[in-house]
Amino acid sequence: MITKLAYNALIKEVELTPKPGLVDKGNNGSHKDMNIQTFYNSAEAIKPFIDEFYKCGNDFDGLRKIGIECEKAMFLTTNGINTHKGMIFSLAVICGALGSVGYTCLKTLRGEIKYICKDLVQNDLEKALHVKTHGERFYAQTKSEGIRGEASRGYPTIFEKSLPFFLEQQNKYGEDIALKLTLLLLMSITEDSTLFARGGLEGLRFVQKEAKKLLHVKDISLLEDCLNEFDEVMIEKNLSAGGSADLLGLTWFLAQLDML
Repeated sequence: MITKLAYNALIKEVELTPKPGLVDKGNNGSHKDMNIQTFYNSAEAIKPFIDEFYKCGNDFDGLRKIGIECEKAMFLTTNGINTHKGMIFSLAVICGALGSVGYTCLKTLRGEIKYICKDLVQNDLEKALHVKTHGERFYAQTKSEGIRGEASRGYPTIFEKSLPFFLEQQNKYGEDIALKLTLLLLMSITEDSTLFARGGLEGLRFVQKEAKKLLHVKDISLLEDCLNEFDEVMIEKNLSAGGSADLLGLTWFLAQLDML
């Protein structure tokens, strides 16, 4: 079941349309090197590793080794394009935690995630001698801990904000609109290293501000047009909220678990 849900989360995220600056069924967003088929291929490459994450449990070193092999499979199928590197990391941690504690409750799951990632920020960011990734560069320049900080704190952005918000909006509007609103919520609050890499702090703050405005659109029937307009602006500015997209997929994934 975990493999199916995790795979479906990858597909659900990429197929949500429109998504400002992101690859979807309508266009490639701000990405010239990938399209929706690239994401389909990537999801297929990741799929066989989900069960391995689950069986590995809370062994961080074991999860990292599997994750590295999963990344290799992703890059092989995408010809070197990074479609899901951040998502692979988070799926490894969350699925490993699920394999360790089972389907108990969200509080227990969060505690296990924190345990798995307890030394992550210190070892990967504070002690890093060479800056390689967007997340490491973001930390070096701003001290923002990015997805590693999220994981070490048990993904508070998801468990405390996007998940309850998504469930509330889903009850009001259905899944599709709820996902779009949740994406805007995440874009408005996430310290997204992908946005920082493309637009610096100025680009990041711009997207957060604009997403917050759209989140409070008074007439929900205008949401689609607003998202399309925002998409055009994001493409023009070459901005992409890849980190927020990952958190959206994870939010949907956790919402499907029988733990709520």
